[in-house]
Amino acid sequence: MSKIPTQELNTVMVNNKPTYPGLANQIMQDSIYGPRIERRIKRLLAERSDVLAKQGHHWYFGYLVCAYTQTHYGIKTLLNYSSVTEEIFDACLLPDVS
Repeated sequence: MSKIPTQELNTVMVNNKPTYPGLANQIMQDSIYGPRIERRIKRLLAERSDVLAKQGHHWYFGYLVCAYTQTHYGIKTLLNYSSVTEEIFDACLLPDVS
């Protein structure tokens, strides 16, 4: 029987939708999921760079976000997971303007 994680997920409501501050960064820094995101983005850029669009962020990274939250928090269905996938997309593909 698998052990359910006891960590709590930080949730902030924005426009009546849950958002998860820091979760995208947490996933990207994870020793298992970070490299998976890197491989996914490299593959997407190699295969679809001409049609890669921000509108697809939930499709590109959704399964990794859901797998991470299930593994680390015991959450099977993360509400508004697309807020996290959008942050990952932005971190991976938008230039840093700082």
